Order: sequence, then structure tokens, then C-alpha cells
Amino acid sequence: MSDVQKLFIAGPAGRLEAALRTSDSPRAAVVLAHPHPLYGGTLHNPVIFHADRELNRAGFTTVRFNFRGVGESEGMHDDARGEVQDVAAVASWLRALVPRVPLVLVGYSFGSRCVVQYALTDPTVAAVVAIGFPNRVWSFEGIEALGRPFAAVQGTKDEFGPIPEVEKILAKMSPPGVLYKIEGAPHLFPGRAPETAAQVVKAVEATLTG
Repeated sequence: MSDVQKLFIAGPAGRLEAALRTSDSPRAAVVLAHPHPLYGGTLHNPVIFHADRELNRAGFTTVRFNFRGVGESEGMHDDARGEVQDVAAVASWLRALVPRVPLVLVGYSFGSRCVVQYALTDPTVAAVVAIGFPNRVWSFEGIEALGRPFAAVQGTKDEFGPIPEVEKILAKMSPPGVLYKIEGAPHLFPGRAPETAAQVVKAVEATLTG
């Protein structure tokens, strides 16, 4: 596992605070997007932090970042409109840093909304993993047309994405999305960040090999 490099990436509303972990021979490049900024979401969220660390340990180059208006990132919250462009900026930056390997997007809750919306516009994204897929908060219109591997890491007690509802959405996708369950966990995965991170690694690896 590499040391974390703090840096700033040029975004559409100003610089974006980010944390990079590199791999000498990366299997893929992974962008991680944090939960809702208005409810305490930052790049230091425990689930995002542990997922980032374990993905790097598994051989991926990773970058997690703060959306506009969070931490040292410039700009103001834009209710997932401008934040999708933040994802685009970070994805483009990471793709330039680590060319010729697959690019995977991982988003937690609000972050999943943003990475899915961006992936629908960028066919070069290899795969998407959603943590705490919040289908009761956002409709995720058009996700059935993603056309690439998709996985959801979901607590079985998630109040914003009940398992039966998530399963129906995944079944409509082509290829069908894959569900990774965290038994008994609600949306915030309290005390379960390492376990959740392990499932994120499995999900990312499966999207690349399946």
C-alpha cells in the first residue's frame, strides 16, 4: 500500500482537494466519490477511506476527492449537477495519470448518483460500483442503459435502498448488476467500514474480470 499524496485537481468550479495512492503496475484506476456534502460527506468518510486503502493494497491506483465546496475544494454545492462535472474532471485527470488501464468509478450514496450520471455520458468508463445505492432518494433514470459491469454494495437494513428494490433495478440492467450484501448494516455502515471496504474490493475485481 502506498502513502497518500495530498494534491489539488483543476475542476470546473475551482480546484478540488484530492488524495492519491499509486500502484507501480496498476490493474486499474479507481475514482472514489464521497456521500452527501450537506450531511457530513467528505473524502475522509470511513467507508471511502477504507475502500480507498484496500483497493490500493489490492493493486489499484486510487484517488478520492472532495466535491466542490467541501474541505479545501473550491466552489459551492450544486445538488449533483456541478458535482457530476467534478467527477468528470477527476476521472479525466486520473486517466491521464494512469493511461491504458481500465477506469472504474466508485461512489457512496450521493457519490453513487454522481458517478452513475457521469458514466452514462462517458462510454470509456469500464465499470461502476455503488455503495449504499440510494434508489429511494434518487431515481437513477437511464441506469438500465449503462451497458457496463455494475455492482452495488448494500447493507441489508439500508433505509434508502431496500434490498428487494435494489435487486429489481440490478436485474433490469444489461449486463445484470451484482449485489454484495452487508448483513444487518444500515445506510451509514456504522462500525462496518472495513467489512464494507472488503466487499468493494471484491466488487471492483469482479467487474473487471467478469
